[in-house]
Amino acid sequence: MNNTLKIRNAFIVGAVPAVLEGILIFLADPEASNWIVIQSIFFWFTCGFVVYLVNIGYRKILVSLLLTVFLNIPWFIALTVVANQPDHLIPLLVASIIMGTLIGLLSAWLNKPMQKSN
Repeated sequence: MNNTLKIRNAFIVGAVPAVLEGILIFLADPEASNWIVIQSIFFWFTCGFVVYLVNIGYRKILVSLLLTVFLNIPWFIALTVVANQPDHLIPLLVASIIMGTLIGLLSAWLNKPMQKSN
């Protein structure tokens, strides 16, 4: 796969969860500050982009789940421990797992070799 195609696919894998996160925040908390929305969108875009490009020899879905949960640890700490709202941890974990699964599935799908038709 050439580099242009890899970058395009990484952009797609990053854009999908970023757009979904923006929609989710808008629907769940329309009063959220623009900085929170921008930060969340950029995080999920970057997460999807990087996960697509990383190849460590394991299945994409597993790598995606591990990386998204790992990369979310600072958010988990800030939004549960620092904010003294431990009840937010489970929804944050679930959201991270869902987004990680989506990123992994998109990455695996876009990594499949193209079938040449006759």
